[in-house]
Amino acid sequence: MIRNLFGASAMALALSSPAFAQEQKPLTETCPNLTAEEIEAIENYKGEFSENAWYARAYCVSVEEAERRMEIQNRGAIGPRTEPGPPPPPPAPDDSLGLLAQTLHEKEGDTFAGLWIQHRPTYGVMVAFTRDAASTLAKYTSDPLYVPVDRPGPSLTELRAAQDQLMRDLQALSVNWFGMGGNEATGKIEVRLGQSAEPIRQAAARGEIELPDFVVFEEPDPFPIAAPPVPPGDARVKGFPQFAYRTDGMARTLVGVPDVPARLELRDGCLWLSPEGEEPRIAVWEQSMALDLTDSGKVAVMNRFSGAKVYADSDVVLMGLQPGEVAPPNDVVGADSCPGPYRVVRGIVPREVWDKQRRDAAIAGRTQELGSRAAAEADYAADMARVAELKAWRAHALAEHGDVIASIYVNEDQGAAHMFHTDVLTRDELVPETLRPFVTGQVVQQGGTALEAARADIAAQIAAAGLDARVSIEEIGGFVDLYPADLAALSQAAVAGKITFPPLVRIMADNQGVIYRQDIPLRRDPEAIWYPLEAHPDFAAIRALVEDTPIMRPEPSPTDHNSSIWVARKPSRAGSLQQTHWLIASGYTLREIQALRAAGFDPVEALEDMNGRQTIEKRALTATDIVVAEPVAIDLGDAGGDGFSSTVRWRVVEVLKGNARPGQELGQRLASGERTDEAGVTRYGQSNDEPSLLPGLPTSLEPGSRWILHLSDALYRHVAYVQGGEGAARSDRDWYVAVGWMAPSRIDAEGMVHPITNYPEPIQLDELRKRIAPIQRALGLEQSGEEQ
Repeated sequence: MIRNLFGASAMALALSSPAFAQEQKPLTETCPNLTAEEIEAIENYKGEFSENAWYARAYCVSVEEAERRMEIQNRGAIGPRTEPGPPPPPPAPDDSLGLLAQTLHEKEGDTFAGLWIQHRPTYGVMVAFTRDAASTLAKYTSDPLYVPVDRPGPSLTELRAAQDQLMRDLQALSVNWFGMGGNEATGKIEVRLGQSAEPIRQAAARGEIELPDFVVFEEPDPFPIAAPPVPPGDARVKGFPQFAYRTDGMARTLVGVPDVPARLELRDGCLWLSPEGEEPRIAVWEQSMALDLTDSGKVAVMNRFSGAKVYADSDVVLMGLQPGEVAPPNDVVGADSCPGPYRVVRGIVPREVWDKQRRDAAIAGRTQELGSRAAAEADYAADMARVAELKAWRAHALAEHGDVIASIYVNEDQGAAHMFHTDVLTRDELVPETLRPFVTGQVVQQGGTALEAARADIAAQIAAAGLDARVSIEEIGGFVDLYPADLAALSQAAVAGKITFPPLVRIMADNQGVIYRQDIPLRRDPEAIWYPLEAHPDFAAIRALVEDTPIMRPEPSPTDHNSSIWVARKPSRAGSLQQTHWLIASGYTLREIQALRAAGFDPVEALEDMNGRQTIEKRALTATDIVVAEPVAIDLGDAGGDGFSSTVRWRVVEVLKGNARPGQELGQRLASGERTDEAGVTRYGQSNDEPSLLPGLPTSLEPGSRWILHLSDALYRHVAYVQGGEGAARSDRDWYVAVGWMAPSRIDAEGMVHPITNYPEPIQLDELRKRIAPIQRALGLEQSGEEQ
């Protein structure tokens, strides 16, 4: 039995054993070679790392042998860095499996074919070469742990290069695959396809791609059940949109995703889905589902694995992957007569089947808890009776208090409910006394009437404009989320006056991020990104302050394992090193930290408190400059080595913090913008934490608009170095990025500051000025008044 070592942890190697996929039997049966004392040591393991006992059980070795093997596999591993400077010198190549593999890859790249651990029948590290394995390995180690293997075929370098090229070729051919990996032991690239391999072989025969002879395709098995033939002349269904490829080899569900009740209807020859809380859309089916018209009175869809069916004009429940899957892939087939909008279907069952499965599971769980089936059935019946009461109350409450209640979710499994409501009325004022023990409440910004009006308004405008977008209500934030299929088309429609966005509508984009170059030298050493910061003259002194500063951190509650508490603790050596890195990266000097602390502000605490304990002042401490500014110019396609895609030029109107001056122009680098792919196609991408660079949208940078910007020139220099390496940061003007926890905020006509995200809450500009002014004074700077 062999396991690939490259990039795998010792824990992964142990836990990937087939032994853990089966029900454990007594060790006396599975490991008859072990003595009673060795079995006792495994079953009552007293060591520090329990995975050693798991490994011993999986491979029928003693605890001592398992610990020895784990020590071998962990050679060369290091913990978090605790001191500045490069890490200690690496061990000798043969003392570290990973280092030996790296050394052979660099120095014997023409013949080195891979390195992996063999656990059975004997333990050893197999080191493969395409030829002369024994003599080549002998140049680097004589340790008998390492076993030379002559493995004909591609070298590791060739195997990886061929895999990268094959991945690009399959993408260009629009071929779908479930998995792809290079097997170093066999010298094969193994590809698990979601379709037939014939189009790939045909492309290779035409000379469009190269297909090495060490590529092995695993094609999906035929479906067990054939698709029923369509009866001649049957025109009840005009189209049956499906994925162009198999998806049954992919993940089927996500943890914690609720099932969605829906209505499946046949309308104008197309099968439509109306899921609860969503707009009706035409269903897009997996290839494992087939249209079944064998019954002249019913239109059905059949599962070609099980033969189970769902019927048109019936209640169903959608199961499996859902978030992000509402929109279908680009390559849908069979959709000419049913052109959308679409809703992806993964798992689907009749509602009555789902109800029975849920009831059976609930009663089985309660039987175990309560001790008898009769008690379980009575308890379940009581909950279901309460569910009916909760649903009746929900209908009445939403009708009477739609301006206050955003939504009410009824948990049908537990006979309970959760209500989202504004603070105009309390939970007790909205819930009858008999139901209060079973209803929890959460205060939100908007009631359902306003949210539904905004949703209906934008949905109607989108349909009238002929655009494709998904619209959903987000109760907690108090927004209507709009997911456009084409953001540029939405912008054009808005500019043309076809779309007017209601105030509660928020546009959700693909959230384009920065580009990290993988070929820069510092990628070879993950710690190299911090070395320039450690050369700062104040590094040691700032670290001393950090080490002496207790920081509030969440820790598990000693009394409630499901909750956490905030505890003030001084950092570890590794923690203080990391915190000092970030203070230097944020532009702080020792003098500034001392001056701010004397005035009651602490940048050390502020940086740590960005996760869950933010305030206006703490956010202000993390920016080098806070300004009121107007956009002057936008360059959508201003790519560069720093990883960003565009530039916005701002004219400073007022300075709240920092050294900028009114009238000065600043350049802000953004992840949003145009990018050109390998095929030469240019597309616009938007980050959800940045203003839109396309016109007409709710967060667009319109001429004359004014914004509050929390900027940092120091962070720009650091992230540019991380993303692009030495010299990647621009130096021809003042360049900044927005601090990551404070998105740009637009100032309205009444002086209210509105972040483009739903956090933090809006604030009056005068209040923001008042809160930030003491920080500016503590730094020995005066706020620059608004330019006249």
